[in-house]
Amino acid sequence: MYVTAWRQSADDIQELCAGLSAEEWALPTDCPGWTVQDVVAHLAHLECVLATGDDAELGDQSHAVASAYTELGVGERRGRDSQELLDELQAAVEKRAKTLQPLPDDPNATADITPGGIKWSWNTLLSNRALDMWVHEQDIRRAIGKPGGMDAPGAQITTMTLGAGMPYVLGKKVKPATGTMVVWRVTGEVPFEIAAEVGEDGRASKLDASPHNPTARLTMSTEAFTIITAGRRGPDGLDVTIDGDSELGDAVLAAMGVTP
Repeated sequence: MYVTAWRQSADDIQELCAGLSAEEWALPTDCPGWTVQDVVAHLAHLECVLATGDDAELGDQSHAVASAYTELGVGERRGRDSQELLDELQAAVEKRAKTLQPLPDDPNATADITPGGIKWSWNTLLSNRALDMWVHEQDIRRAIGKPGGMDAPGAQITTMTLGAGMPYVLGKKVKPATGTMVVWRVTGEVPFEIAAEVGEDGRASKLDASPHNPTARLTMSTEAFTIITAGRRGPDGLDVTIDGDSELGDAVLAAMGVTP
């Protein structure tokens, strides 16, 4: 499913960007300092690294791709023709797709090529690429005013992946009192609920079922959830409501960004 979602979002980006005007390529996105063209440049950079192995190393990155690394790829491509970037991205995606047929036998084995040489398993790498491609597709869609793709496989992977980080948000970032319970209720194209409770050790654990009277319940659309958890922007102007402890709810919303 990861490869299917990644490829679908990559194809959708090609379709979205085909025929954009110079003004549209220069539109700002929710990625600070990045235009639509910069987002495509970023994707082209990472997919080229994965397809060829070139420029894959940048220091010791054990857990996350450094921002300096992603900025390097974008900076190197500034000034290039927009169609050249699309062609570069398309060629890299097609080459990469061929190398993933068949998929690796052991999803937990360390992937042979990763962005920046980060130590990721195949499962982590492929899920990350599906998430990253879809999130950036949405960055482009919002910038150029062409919504869509909220029910795509990439949306399902993104919501489930980022949703799994909500207990961490509650326990490690917000750090409320023992017994605090929060429910995240996501509506729309990819509906789901996640509930977490803070234990005696200060850690928050996912609950098997949502409590009837949590300390706070946050209800939001699929789009709002992915915008906030992907660190694009805060809840202002988004489809979000808080029931229960509003101060706690505001603190949780402010801490929900879980992407690097």
